[in-house]
Amino acid sequence: MPLLLLSGFAATIGCWYLIFWENEWMRVLGSNVLQILAGAVGAFWTLRTGIRLNGKRRRFWLMIGTGLILNVLANFQLLYTQLASSATEYSAFSYVFWLIAYCFFLVALFGKYRYVQGRSTGSGYLFNIVVFTVTAASVSIHFVINPIVSIPDESPFVTLLSVAYPLASLSIFLITLILYYTLLQQGALSASMLYVVWGMLCQVASDLGFAYLSERQAQSSGEFVDVLWVLALLLIGLGGRYAAGEKVTDPLKESESGGQIKESVFPYASIAVLVIFFVFGSRWDFNALSLGLLLLFLLIAGRQLRMMRVLNKLMGEYRYLAYHDPLTGLKNRIGFLEDLERMIGRTGVRAGLLLIDLDRFKVINDTLGHHAGDRILVQTAERLRRSVGCVRVPLYRLGGDEFVVILTDAENSWCAAAAERILEQFREPFRFEEIEIIATPSIGISIYPDNGCTSNDLLKYADAAMYLAKENGKNSFRFYNTELHAILARKMKLEHELRRAIERSQFKLSYQPKVELRTERIIGMEALLRWEHPELGIVSPAEFIPVAEETGQIVAIGNWVLERACEQNKAWQDKGYPPLCISVNVSVRQFQHREFLMSVRSVLQRTGLSAAYLELEITESIMQNVKESTDVLHALRKMGIGVSIDDFGTGYSSLFIIPKLPIDTIKIDKSFIDDIDDRVQLSMLKTIIDLGLSLNLGVVAEGIESEHQRQVLVAHGCPVGQGYLYSRPVSPEAFEEMLSAARAAGTGSNTCPDIAN
Repeated sequence: MPLLLLSGFAATIGCWYLIFWENEWMRVLGSNVLQILAGAVGAFWTLRTGIRLNGKRRRFWLMIGTGLILNVLANFQLLYTQLASSATEYSAFSYVFWLIAYCFFLVALFGKYRYVQGRSTGSGYLFNIVVFTVTAASVSIHFVINPIVSIPDESPFVTLLSVAYPLASLSIFLITLILYYTLLQQGALSASMLYVVWGMLCQVASDLGFAYLSERQAQSSGEFVDVLWVLALLLIGLGGRYAAGEKVTDPLKESESGGQIKESVFPYASIAVLVIFFVFGSRWDFNALSLGLLLLFLLIAGRQLRMMRVLNKLMGEYRYLAYHDPLTGLKNRIGFLEDLERMIGRTGVRAGLLLIDLDRFKVINDTLGHHAGDRILVQTAERLRRSVGCVRVPLYRLGGDEFVVILTDAENSWCAAAAERILEQFREPFRFEEIEIIATPSIGISIYPDNGCTSNDLLKYADAAMYLAKENGKNSFRFYNTELHAILARKMKLEHELRRAIERSQFKLSYQPKVELRTERIIGMEALLRWEHPELGIVSPAEFIPVAEETGQIVAIGNWVLERACEQNKAWQDKGYPPLCISVNVSVRQFQHREFLMSVRSVLQRTGLSAAYLELEITESIMQNVKESTDVLHALRKMGIGVSIDDFGTGYSSLFIIPKLPIDTIKIDKSFIDDIDDRVQLSMLKTIIDLGLSLNLGVVAEGIESEHQRQVLVAHGCPVGQGYLYSRPVSPEAFEEMLSAARAAGTGSNTCPDIAN
């Protein structure tokens, strides 16, 4: 609709000029009539919007509408003069009306600017505004104002009006530019304001063009500038028409790249325009054009100097961000690798690399949240700074909870002393919102050039030493050495071979009976995983299970164990042996896997084993995440599967939590059985047994190796046990022989027992 209206008016003017090209009086008449119509339509739209709105928006549109009415009155005066006296010249009264109209425009635009400028965030477009203004002022002064002032025998009043008119236009041009860029900067350039901006710019262009042509007597009234006048009035009016239906701000939807192109190209395009005017419109003497051109070049030089300073500052900031950790302010991995390579490149240098990793940091992060974790990391950096005691000692954060210290010209004893100081700094607990948090470091140390000559090797070996420090109780440090190299190589070998152990049928299951201690009757069994490797021999679960946990292969291995154990138990039941509960160990990672419950259901469906004859053994460490673990345990109970806590008394269990958990059995760790003659240990053992029985839980003692241990356990009420006293873990064939013997002797269980009684 707006485009159709604008095109219609432009086409009407064009046709009118073609028809009456030789008749100046008719051309002027048509121009005046169309300007009156356009101004009246624009005034109607803007005043109607001003009446409907309120506050400062109301004032803005009423002022614009009043200016358009004054514009209409000026053209009415011209039309009256033409009809009354057949004159086509512009009178002083018309200039007065136009100047008053421009005053209303200026007040409206300036008021709008003051309103939005209060929310402005900066002056990023100041250079553009100044460039445009200098260009417009230079051209106007040289081609319009100077010739007007130089006209001889002109009355002062007429000269004043003639000069005031282009000056008012330049003022509108300046405030329009400022308002436009302010709105653009804030993302608040609505469609209505865009119409007003274009309308004002058309008005300024037509005014200056008319003044220039009139001074040179190129026309007396109507020419192409009349088209711009009509378009200006309609565009301003369209702004009022669309403002009524807009919200307070209706940001102009424009791509970011487009805005940047306009911002960067148009100011320099205006400079090119001024250069062209200067070259072709000046005699190379000092005048408004040369002065404006000089000012623009000074502006450009100043802007370039400012941009160079800004860019240098940004480069420094970007370099800092690229090489530093934003949380702790320490150098990051990139900075570490560069510094280490630079150090290695120097001859005769001996250095120690200390890799520090916080113990239990993941538990802290998961329990207290990332905000607490970040606070711990910041405090860790501060403690490390204090421990090294010298600002020249490089300190880095590689990521997560890993930090590195590089000690140059350091012997092993110096590195050990530095590690001791670091451990000492972490003896005090961290504090977070009145909570005391224990987070100790494990430190791995590699030496250049003894352990390696590349940054990758040094970091890898320090990581291996740190890993061993964690395995050996944490809160300690270890040097990398040849023994550790062998351990690392074996670990890598295990990790590689584990990937194909299942498909190569290298895993075997052994079975250990659970026995009722009073009657020594077999009432259950535990499936235990063994790895028989053709090169490595029999690999202990204590060695390969942590590797499988670390690499994530434990999930596939655990699923394989579960399926084979259920298959075997079902096969023995199908052969007529008394049905027994089979216990299968479940790792933390397998238990927390999102498909764990689905895998258990699937195994029971495929094997046909009743859920009543399956018991899953979990470790106390699963209780670190009580909410999720409890949900899974409830789901297992609904399926009819028994759950026991393995190695009870050595992990994270809480006496407050245990009664609330949907578990069936607790298994007493072997360490309590080994020292059964110790008074303190025996007292703790008795407490655990009484706790389980009072909660109506099954109690199983692990690691029974002597008759004396069995008798003590029976005396203290422990109902069930397992251990070498009865049988080592044996093959399926050997266990089947035990079942046959038990059946022949009539001592096999025919139920899945309630071993709490």
